Parts: sequence; structure tokens; C-alpha cells
Amino acid sequence: MPRALRFLAFMAAALPGTPALAAPEEIKVFTDELAAYGEHTLETHANKASRAGPRASSRLVPLQIMPEYSYGLWRNWEFSLQVPAAVSQSSARLQGYRAELQYIAPHNADSGFYWGANFELARISRLGEASFWNVEVIPIFGYRSERWQLVANPGFERAVSGASQAARFQPAAKAAYRLSGQNYLGLECYIEAGPAGHPLPRAEQSRVLFLAWDGKIGKSDLNVGLGRGFTEASDRWVVKMIYEFSF
Repeated sequence: MPRALRFLAFMAAALPGTPALAAPEEIKVFTDELAAYGEHTLETHANKASRAGPRASSRLVPLQIMPEYSYGLWRNWEFSLQVPAAVSQSSARLQGYRAELQYIAPHNADSGFYWGANFELARISRLGEASFWNVEVIPIFGYRSERWQLVANPGFERAVSGASQAARFQPAAKAAYRLSGQNYLGLECYIEAGPAGHPLPRAEQSRVLFLAWDGKIGKSDLNVGLGRGFTEASDRWVVKMIYEFSF
């Protein structure tokens, strides 16, 4: 456990950090999990923040739901389509659409290091904002032992249309311990960083740490987490769930 905690502490302290909107539609650390070649999966993401921090750039905290269809395009390659939506007491609306391509290099699935990358092209249309196109690149670096899995996602995103087109740094990390069978308990750290070359002051960064459980219900995968923001630009409390099944 100390090694995992040191890993997350390093990520939280050493990486730069954008002012928070509501919790992002996809609160997920990417690992080596992919749809098998020719396999179809449907994943549903849901999250809700209690309230935004006093220095957050948006006060909106809707329920966010995002279905994601994935297909094992080729060995070690997965293609996904996502349709994010936001639901509040007064309205419900789609927030654009996204396409993802993920690659994981061949590796020992039971132990050792692995690496890969996730590429995303998105049309983002959030309430109160002008729509814009966005690209995201998320490197994946992981290590798995008999009990532990450690993963880092030093991700970058950049708007390719609209007024602001600066690259932003948005790292995430995870340390999970296998309790029994397919049940893992761990910590997930998410940082919303400002412009890659000019990180914001710590108080203006969004930094959220989740206690998360990963497991299976039948043949379906489930990730459930409770997060706490640690800066004034972060959401206070966030609950999230990711449910996936194959067909």
C-alpha cells in the first residue's frame, strides 16, 4: 500500500493543473482493457457532483450520462463511439459526440509493464458554451502484479476550432489492489490542468481523488467511485459509475 500511495501522491503534487467545469463526462483511468477482436461492448458512464467549488468556472453540476459503444477493430485495437448527455431539474440535452481509437501493445496480461494510447476526436456542445471540435491524446503506462495494478494517463487535449486552442494537460492515475477474484479496491486521481506550458496556480486547478471499486456482476464489469475535490476549483463530492457488458 505505501508504494501505491506514494505513486498517487507524486501524481497529485508534481503534475500541473484548468478551472473546473462540472465533473467531466468520462471519469476513467485507461488501462489495458480492450474489446477482443470482433467483440462488441456497451459501456454506460454516469456521474453527479454535489456542488462546484467556489472558484470553479461553472456552477452547473448536472447528472451526466454517456453511453459508449466499442468494437474490437483488430487485435490490440478498439474503436468507440460516445454520446454524452447532461440532465438537470430544468432540462436534458446532448453534449455533442465523440469517437475514440485505443491501442494497447502486446504484453503479458497477468503481470509486468504495458503501454498504449487512446486518441479521441470530439464535437463538444455544453450548455452555455459555444460548440467546438476537440482532440485528445492519452498515453497509457501501466504495471500489474499478482495483487497490484498501477496506471498513469498523462493526457493532453486541444480544441481545434473556436476561440481558445491552447493544449491542456489533464493527467490521471490509478492504484488498485485485488481483494479477491476480480474485485479491486483502489484510488483514482484526476487533475484538470491548464495550458500545457503555463500551469495554473494550485488553487485554480481541479484535483479530485476517488476511492473506487472494480468488479464483475456476472459477465459485466462495474466501476463505482466516490470522489472528493481538494481545491477551490474542484467539485466538492462526486459519485460515478461505469457499467459495461459484452455482446
